[in-house]
Amino acid sequence: MHETAKQQGVRLVREMQPCVGCVEAKGRRAPVPRHGTRSAVPFGKVHIDLTDPLSDALDGSRYLIMFVDIASRWQRGYGMRAKSDTLKFVQRFLAGMNCMGTPGCFRMDNGDEFAGSAFTSFCDAADIRREYTSPDTPKQNTVVESAIWRAMKGGHAARRHILAMGHVDLSSIPNVGVNGHRLWLASALWAFACFNRSATKANLGWMSPFEAFFGRKPPLTVVPFFQEGMMRVKRATKADVQSARCFYLHGANNHSTSTAVVLRADTGCLALTNNVWVNRRAGAPAPVPDIGGVSSVTAAPSPATAVPPLSTTVLVC
Repeated sequence: MHETAKQQGVRLVREMQPCVGCVEAKGRRAPVPRHGTRSAVPFGKVHIDLTDPLSDALDGSRYLIMFVDIASRWQRGYGMRAKSDTLKFVQRFLAGMNCMGTPGCFRMDNGDEFAGSAFTSFCDAADIRREYTSPDTPKQNTVVESAIWRAMKGGHAARRHILAMGHVDLSSIPNVGVNGHRLWLASALWAFACFNRSATKANLGWMSPFEAFFGRKPPLTVVPFFQEGMMRVKRATKADVQSARCFYLHGANNHSTSTAVVLRADTGCLALTNNVWVNRRAGAPAPVPDIGGVSSVTAAPSPATAVPPLSTTVLVC
C-alpha cells in the first residue's frame, strides 16, 4: 500500500488500520522459531510421533511409532497394529531404556492417543512432564517428524535396491507382497538403526547419535538390508539339512547385538536368530529401469559382515 501510494503521488497520513476482511479471509500462521529448546543431557526430553495408517507389514503392524532423544538425536521405532496400543509401546520403550532412567519430558502432538486420560495418568504417575505442540503446528515437533520421514525414505531406497538384485525373486517369497511393499516397516527399522550409527551435524563434532546417547562408539557391523544368508534350523531327521535360506532385515530390540531379525525364504515368516551366515558372495546388483529420482541415502552399506554363529532360533509368524 505504501509503495502504491508513493508511485501515485499520494501522501498517506496517520497510522494504517488493519483490514478486518483480509484478516478473516487469510488468517495468519505464527512463525515457528528455528532454534527451539534442546535438552542438555540425554533423555532430558524425548519427542514422540507416529505415522498415519499404512498397509499391513509382515507382522501385521500398520503404524510406526518413533521416539527421538532431542539432546543426541538418538531414535528408536516400533511397529503398532492400532493407535490404541500407543501407551503400551511407550511403556515398552521406557522398560527397554530403564538403564537411562526416566525421561524428564515427552513432547508430542494433541492426538487422542497422547491427550487421553490413560496416557496422562501414566505420565503423572511416572513423574514425566508432558509438553504438547500447538494445534495444527507439526513444525514444533519437527525433530521426530523428520526422523520418521528419513527412516521411511531410507527404507524405501533399501526396498528399491532389492529390485536391482537380480538373484532375488520377490515373487517366490511368501507374504512380502507386490514388489516387497509389506517390507516397509522392516526397512524403516533398518534405516533408523543406520542413522543412529552415522555422523550427525546436529551433534557436537559430528558425533553419532549412538555415541552421544550411550557415551561409547557404535558397533561397526552393518549388514545390508535383505542381505541373503543361511540360518541354522532344527532338523526332523539326521538326513535333513540343518540350514534354511533367509534374508537379513534388522537387529532385534532388547536382545544381544548378535541377534538379528530375518525373513525365512521358504515360509515368509519372521525369525529371531543369532545363528546366521551372511552370503557375501551374492551376485552384483543389476540396473533397474524406469526408477526416477535420486537419493542421498545409502540403501546397502558395504562390505557386509557375517553375524557370529551361535545357537538360538525363534520363529515369529
